[in-house]
Amino acid sequence: MSPRMIYFILGLLPLAAIAYAKFYLEDIQLLEPCPYCMLQRGILLLFTALFWLSGLFVQRGSRFFASLSSLLFIIVGAVGLFVAGKHIYLQLNPADTLGCTQTTLAITEVFDYQIVKDLLLTGGDCSTIDWTFLGLSIPMWTAILFLLLTILGLLMNRYMRHSIDRNRRPYY
Repeated sequence: MSPRMIYFILGLLPLAAIAYAKFYLEDIQLLEPCPYCMLQRGILLLFTALFWLSGLFVQRGSRFFASLSSLLFIIVGAVGLFVAGKHIYLQLNPADTLGCTQTTLAITEVFDYQIVKDLLLTGGDCSTIDWTFLGLSIPMWTAILFLLLTILGLLMNRYMRHSIDRNRRPYY
């Protein structure tokens, strides 16, 4: 299987997670997503874009693109883990926090686009745990997914960087 196909398949993993959240958790379980859930879905879309762009550019034979892609995987993974960690903190300490309204109001002030406001000002409550699987809530599973996607992206880029080095011929 070509590395480009592997990148494409890995890019489908975050889309599958979003589809699961939308079509099963929202439509069948009737759970309403909170603003942090919507942010995490956006970060999953960034992972999909990263995998697909890495499949296009890393295979072209440039170590620069492989290194840049690895850096972007680390940044997007760290942002995803931060958002999921904040969501987990809100769920584990509901009395200590005001919920997610302060964060979403700050984001909607910075990004004054109607679509951002519509996505983030949803009706779900960030501090309630509505669904668990194996004792872990949705943001806990999302944090695991962010970590897994970051590791897979870094491993794939490492493999591509080493294959680029092996294919180079010396100049003598």
